[in-house]
Amino acid sequence: MRTFFCETIPAPGEAAELEKSEFDHLFRTLRAAPGDEVALFDGRGLVAVARVEPRRTLVIQERRREPEPARRLHLYCAVPRRAKFDVLLKQAAELGVWSIRLLHCERSVAQPEGSGRWETLLREGCKQSKNPFLPRILPMVKPSEALEEIRARKIQAFFGAVDAGKASPREEIAGGDFAWLVGPEGGFTPEEEQAFLAAGVRGLNLGPYVLRLETAAVCGLAVLRQRMAGEAER
Repeated sequence: MRTFFCETIPAPGEAAELEKSEFDHLFRTLRAAPGDEVALFDGRGLVAVARVEPRRTLVIQERRREPEPARRLHLYCAVPRRAKFDVLLKQAAELGVWSIRLLHCERSVAQPEGSGRWETLLREGCKQSKNPFLPRILPMVKPSEALEEIRARKIQAFFGAVDAGKASPREEIAGGDFAWLVGPEGGFTPEEEQAFLAAGVRGLNLGPYVLRLETAAVCGLAVLRQRMAGEAER
């Protein structure tokens, strides 16, 4: 069943209205016909099944609210080049990231090139993965400000330790959100890494090779997502 974004999902029996881009994709590209069913989500946990009726009308058949996750995964990330960031946003949504905080690091080169498309890309990732919660993109901060936020919110945080010797031993800490910190293409500076370690952020090594920013972001998120799932099962 195809999934579409719908800002406001009405009660069962009522007609839903899609944005023009979603409407055109459903009826002009996919040529939806009466009797077809589609899934809708509003990005805030409300999901529904709607049936296509005559005159290109979508009528809600059923709807429900998905509970917010008890533990959330956050990404703190330096900004890659535009095309790479586009792909990263979709993949972050697919992995169920709750928020994306942009980082301006000492070695940062790329700057945000406009956010007009960002929510569209996040919606695409959510639609593909059936993630009912649209990640939020938060304003850019320096690593020191990110650390203050992480401490205040008592988040278990990890950064990409290229040097395996800087990776922290795995410690089992029950509960709490997880965060993954990813530096720019040149990596975090030694001073930034030392500040992370002093603040209790743990190094996580993803292998013997140097990864691109967007590769490290996705791999680290996947590893932490698995850790969170493993803790939940215990």
